[in-house]
Amino acid sequence: MSKTKKKKVSKSSKKKLEKKNSKKTFKPQKGTKNFSELLSRKREEILQTVKQKEMDLSSGEIGDEADVASQTFEREMMYEMTNGERMVLDDIEASLRKIERNEFGTCESCKKKISNQRLRAMPWARYCIGCQSKAESPRA
Repeated sequence: MSKTKKKKVSKSSKKKLEKKNSKKTFKPQKGTKNFSELLSRKREEILQTVKQKEMDLSSGEIGDEADVASQTFEREMMYEMTNGERMVLDDIEASLRKIERNEFGTCESCKKKISNQRLRAMPWARYCIGCQSKAESPRA
């Protein structure tokens, strides 16, 4: 009799496990397809921009001291812009991974939903407005 009970328990456990695992299969959230396409396009745009800026940085003629100083300043500015774009690129990549895991639109800090208005303005947002404001405000 105990063998029969074990089989019944193990079958029900198996069904529960199958049900649980089937939920892990990727099923996109409503509306994420548009965000995925938008993020992918922005990703490609940034990659092209960064590639062009890196090519511009690698080329350059050396002239007199004033030219060298000017070129150095321009290169530093382009590097900073490129660095900022790389940070956005990292955020875009993270957002695309979140879409795959059905976690897109969830604040990484408080785990609450990020407003659609914020996501439409900046689909790679990692934090809700409240948490972003807290992170950016100077600490007293």
